[in-house]
Amino acid sequence: MQRNRELECLMLDYYGDLLTRHQRDILDEYFNEDLSMNEIAENYKVSKSAIQDLIKRSLNQLYDYEKNLKMIEKDHKLNDIMNEMMKEENDLLIEYARKIEKTIR
Repeated sequence: MQRNRELECLMLDYYGDLLTRHQRDILDEYFNEDLSMNEIAENYKVSKSAIQDLIKRSLNQLYDYEKNLKMIEKDHKLNDIMNEMMKEENDLLIEYARKIEKTIR
C-alpha cells in the first residue's frame, strides 16, 4: 500500500481508536489541525525527532491495521457494489442497496 496523506487521514478515522490517546492526539494535530512537527513538538515540549518518530510508528500501526483488517478496502468495494445496484432498474436491488447503506453508515 502506497503512503499518501488522504489515505493516512482515512486510516486515522477508521482505526484511530486502536491507538493510544497520545498517538491519536499527535496525529490529530498533524493531520486535522495541520500543525507542523515543530509546532507539535513545542506544544508537547519534546524534540521534533520525537514527534517524527511517534508519527512514523503510529502510521506504521495504522497501515498494519488496514493490511490485516482491510476495513477501508472492504468499504470501497461495498460502495462500488451499492452504486452498481442503484443503477439497476430493479426495485428490489435498489431497496437492498439502501438497506446496506443504512447499515454501514
